[in-house]
Amino acid sequence: MKLTKISTILIACFLVSGCAGASKKDDTIQSIRSQKIEIDPMLIQLDGKGSRESIDVGTLFDRAFKFFSERRFEEAIRDYDAIIRNFPESRFYQPSLYNAGLSYERLRRFKDAARVYEKILALPTQSKDTNDAYFRLATVLEELQNWERIQTIMTQILLRNGLSNFDRVEAYVRRSEALLQMGSHKEAADGFRNVFTINKKSELEERLDSKSHLIVRAYFGLGQSLHAQVSAIALVLPPSRMGSDLKKKGTLFSAAQINYIRALSAHHPTWSVAAGYMIGRLYEDFYTDILGAEIPTDLSAEHLTLYFEELRKQIRPLMERAVQVYEKNLSLSRRIGHKEKNKWVQETNENLRRLRSYLDDPETRSRAARFVQAGKNLKTLWDPIPIARDSISEAINQAHQPAEKNTLE
Repeated sequence: MKLTKISTILIACFLVSGCAGASKKDDTIQSIRSQKIEIDPMLIQLDGKGSRESIDVGTLFDRAFKFFSERRFEEAIRDYDAIIRNFPESRFYQPSLYNAGLSYERLRRFKDAARVYEKILALPTQSKDTNDAYFRLATVLEELQNWERIQTIMTQILLRNGLSNFDRVEAYVRRSEALLQMGSHKEAADGFRNVFTINKKSELEERLDSKSHLIVRAYFGLGQSLHAQVSAIALVLPPSRMGSDLKKKGTLFSAAQINYIRALSAHHPTWSVAAGYMIGRLYEDFYTDILGAEIPTDLSAEHLTLYFEELRKQIRPLMERAVQVYEKNLSLSRRIGHKEKNKWVQETNENLRRLRSYLDDPETRSRAARFVQAGKNLKTLWDPIPIARDSISEAINQAHQPAEKNTLE
């Protein structure tokens, strides 16, 4: 993006230079009713009325599977839990842990699901099926927003031998997403870049297509990581530093936009709409970062008014571009078939509404200038409480002005 000099006053201050696709293993319930040579152990239970029920562990496992298939998850958990508590040495133990975890997930009992998946990871004997438990655990930990634990277990699985390219790519994507949530933006960006390198070097038959949900997710995540780095650079005086930092922001801005566009171009039902929203946010955030740049303290009230007028005029195209992107994103979401309740569609609608209001409402623009002068974060420009406080403060100031004028007269 080519940015021009904003105005004579501005030059004194500085120079302007978005489910995820489910893993292939997500809903695989484990069933091991293969032909048996040994005799399965028996479980003797009381039915609550004092009578006993004798049932072998294999039949109990099958009954739990039937309950799960019928979406009777509480009953499935009851039987799986009976196996887990009574037969830890049984060959049905690990599958029961895994299937109990799936049942807890269906009931949105994510802490319980995490607990049983953690038991699988702690087993002394590890198998290829253990990989599934790693990824299921990562999924429920995302719901619990336990990003540090996700980063740890995805690092662990990447150290395991015999991973397929799909599993390795997924582990890098999930680990990088966790790092992004933890604020490690540069490390997250490196992780997402590794996804593309690993996939490119994999055997042709294992290589993921550029429109695979994991690859699209990685482009989106890399865009977010770079976007966060753009926002982290504050525009502060002196002018020489401000000009240098603005150039860095512009470079990162372009890189973030490129990766969002790559995700958008895949027309993935989730990540493309998310990327469209984030491109609009990228322009919007860049606008507020420039508008909120540090101002010299020696500017008079008259010069401040001229400063903001000229600055808004010069950077208005950023806001107009954000509006255009949001409008196109809504059009894309309708073509893909998204409903209004979709998170990214809702976010796009809300941001489009408030940006149109900002561009058309002089009072909102004046409030933004007051926020900057008071050192407030412009990200709160549309939050109800800061708006209310500003309105009260402005009303008090307006009320004092006639009194001050009469006093002087």
